Amino acid sequence: MSGTDNCAIKVLIVDDMKVNRMILSSMLSSYGIGSDSVESGTECIKAVLKYDYDLILLDHRMPDIDGVDTLIQLKKIFKGRGRDIPVICHTGSDARNNLNLYKAAGFKDVIFKPIEPKEMLRVILRYLPEDNLSSADLLIDSNSPISTELAKLPAWLKSNNELDISAGLTRCETADDYMKALMVFNSSIDEKAAEIERFIEEDNIDDYVLRVHSLKSMARLIGADSLSMMASDLEQAGKERDLSLIKASSPLLLKGYRSLKEHLAPLEDKAKDTYSGEKLPPIPEDELKDAYMAISDFIKCYDEDSILMTLDSLCDYSLPEDALVKISSIQDSLRKLDWAELRDIMGI
Repeated sequence: MSGTDNCAIKVLIVDDMKVNRMILSSMLSSYGIGSDSVESGTECIKAVLKYDYDLILLDHRMPDIDGVDTLIQLKKIFKGRGRDIPVICHTGSDARNNLNLYKAAGFKDVIFKPIEPKEMLRVILRYLPEDNLSSADLLIDSNSPISTELAKLPAWLKSNNELDISAGLTRCETADDYMKALMVFNSSIDEKAAEIERFIEEDNIDDYVLRVHSLKSMARLIGADSLSMMASDLEQAGKERDLSLIKASSPLLLKGYRSLKEHLAPLEDKAKDTYSGEKLPPIPEDELKDAYMAISDFIKCYDEDSILMTLDSLCDYSLPEDALVKISSIQDSLRKLDWAELRDIMGI
């Protein structure tokens, strides 16, 4: 966390789920808005005492101090400074009926998960200072922790001209998480590119839109911004049922997508070594429960890559047998893009 000292707009993301922090950071950065991320109410208080922010995105359900109790402490800090920073709550869709309660507690607004980028932007633009919005940018301080994380990346990656690795690191927070995101992305290039081709051949626009939407999000997360923008344009073409544009422009998208396989080739060896022979700690019950909740939310918005990122985060732990069976079923259904089956597995 750097305090985003060089960014015109400064947003603090507070969420105990790492994958949620990464996704929110990626969404903000796609609009040129810098962000810091912390995982608890306690860390939020520390950050606000140390840095100035224009807006705070605060999760409601957190293990140490929940969002409401954190907000109470923040209000005391704001009162002492004579400046009230807007705090927006982000929480599960099951809390939608409690909107007035959140606002009564002092939140300026509420965003419900799974979060749609345009909806989030629409809400936060109400509260960000207008004079800074046009100049918002992602700039990295040479003395910031991101610079430290940059030094941890392998030399071959730092010389890769196909990726904006500074943007990728900012969105993923750490070098380790960035490398994991790259491995998730790289491992599915062949399969997903082939599926995009098949959907075009079959004039299957609905599944095509889902696939390029997924590519757009994941490409943006790792810093493949040009690829992400191409995917975004073709996603829009799909929504408009413009099959001629899809067929004319998709070959260029696929060429760029597949070319990253060559540029990321050194990841193949790293993937073979990941977790091999490592004795992993058992997963805390609350963390497994949170992962299931996140997967359920991502299923609702057909966000395949966020599901993959959540599953990948579980690789840091040993899992009970029932969880292994459930995750295997999720992976099988995800490979088939069988969203109805995924909903059945998660009971949603």
